[in-house]
Amino acid sequence: MITEGIYFHYLNSLLEGDKAACKSIVEELLADGESIKEIYLGLFQRSMYRIGQMWERERCSIADEHIATKITEALVDWSIEASKCKNKKDKSVVIACIDKEYHELGAKMVAGYFEINGWNSTFLGSSTPLGEIIRLIGKKQPDVVGISINFYMNIPRLTKLVSMIKSDFPEQEIIVGGQALAGKDINNLTGYSDIKYIACLNQLDEYLSHY
Repeated sequence: MITEGIYFHYLNSLLEGDKAACKSIVEELLADGESIKEIYLGLFQRSMYRIGQMWERERCSIADEHIATKITEALVDWSIEASKCKNKKDKSVVIACIDKEYHELGAKMVAGYFEINGWNSTFLGSSTPLGEIIRLIGKKQPDVVGISINFYMNIPRLTKLVSMIKSDFPEQEIIVGGQALAGKDINNLTGYSDIKYIACLNQLDEYLSHY
């Protein structure tokens, strides 16, 4: 169980840039049987939201936020290796951030969560040109393509990418996530009725349960 004491210990260690202390907390939680999903939600996501709020209120610096992000990214990578699924599925996913999207942590966590659940996951990182995403889909032929979008101004790029994917790969399954679409109707934004919006890891769990 991730208590408030554990959360604040982790948050303070993150703000101090103490990667070893952060990793030790995660190791202890995994050893005690805590799920990766709860660690992602209760530590990684919650602490980064808090640090984002602190930065907006000038209670921490850009450097503090960048260091915290890099530590969290490293812990996501480590947690994937530490929790590798032994029952691999014959399923694959490509996860990309839309062009001009530079916040990749949420997408990295989603890519890792697919992998922990036995999928073969390819993560393209931040600001991937649309043409490169299309090229990789053709090469990998994934079961699912995941697109991350956090800035509302990039919705036209999302619509263009979805149209390009559906033009070249009409049957391609697509999921979309990110703060830009929170509280909005994804179907109205893309014009396609089969695009799935995944708002959180709980919804991703529900989505994966059908495979």
